[in-house]
Amino acid sequence: MSLTQAQIAEYLRVTREEISYYENGKRAIPSHLLTKVANLYGVDEYDLYEENVEANIVSQALAFRSGTLHPSDLDQIAEFKKIVMNYLRMKTALKYESTPG
Repeated sequence: MSLTQAQIAEYLRVTREEISYYENGKRAIPSHLLTKVANLYGVDEYDLYEENVEANIVSQALAFRSGTLHPSDLDQIAEFKKIVMNYLRMKTALKYESTPG
């Protein structure tokens, strides 16, 4: 998903400058904002710490691209992605439960 700092800041309800500080490592991002970012991008929070790019291929499959998104659109996209990720986790868990042995 290609979003500007301003779009992400508006979605997180922080300033654009704060986003820049987080990106540059000048400030640690609070956990509640990290959760919102993970939901927006449709990934698990732990994926945001993952250094192995190949490990994130499945998460990246949910990428969404648009240049004309309103902050309320981002809220809805994040909620939808959270539902999809939960469904995929549940499907995987059920698969392992039903496998004999």
